[in-house]
Amino acid sequence: MLTKKRQPIIATILSLIVPGLGQIYNGQFIKGIIFFLISFLSPLLLALAGLQYNFYGLLCWMAFVILLVMFIAGEALFSAKRLGEISLGPFNKWYFYLLLMMLFIGLDFSTNDYIKTNIWGVKAYGISSEAMLPTLMIDDRIVVDLKYYRKNNPSKNDIVVYHFPGNPSGNFIKRIIAIENDILESRNKVIYINKNALKEPYIQQDNRKINKSRDNFGPIIIPKGKVFVMGDNRDQSYDSRDFGYVDISQIKGKVIYIYWSANLNRIGKMIN
Repeated sequence: MLTKKRQPIIATILSLIVPGLGQIYNGQFIKGIIFFLISFLSPLLLALAGLQYNFYGLLCWMAFVILLVMFIAGEALFSAKRLGEISLGPFNKWYFYLLLMMLFIGLDFSTNDYIKTNIWGVKAYGISSEAMLPTLMIDDRIVVDLKYYRKNNPSKNDIVVYHFPGNPSGNFIKRIIAIENDILESRNKVIYINKNALKEPYIQQDNRKINKSRDNFGPIIIPKGKVFVMGDNRDQSYDSRDFGYVDISQIKGKVIYIYWSANLNRIGKMIN
């Protein structure tokens, strides 16, 4: 039977690419499959625990995944050193390793959307405009809860990601100002909901400059199944004042926290 010495560096790299593949390279087929299943399933189980809905929970999840991958790769390295030469099995062929890599990539690609939406339940987005200043800054990276509105109705003050009306491929981020049946009115940039002035400490605007059509409108009644959204940077936001209501069915999720920002003090900030 043909034997060949195992190269620790190759075993390590293979398990970094696909956890468990280095063990298969070492002739430990069953161990490799077990490690692969652990690396694939355990992060999903942690996701079901809801760690990702909190910034520090996300950090714990990431640390676990990194440590798990490093452990599997390290085990492959030391096993290759310990085993030295092995009797080559039918699976110890370069094309078999390549096939497993392709299967892993295919599995990841084919299940990515389902896992993100139904198990992981969150998605990351980047901020590319000034429309939500000062709450969200350009180049902020945010996490959005994709499951939130399966159990909850949209509420005033929620910051949401939604499909742009008339362009389902576009995603926009704004704050819900009014919900169905609310009576909405704007007088010289002051928003009134059901005849009560809305307290908005989060907005940025120049009160000296009044746009007759955008800053004075209503009263209007928000239709059933619709919400009215506006950007916090009122003078630089393209929102419901321009394109009308957003259908509740077009809302993808609720913004929950900032996971990265050029302003380090903002990292981990929860968005209420």
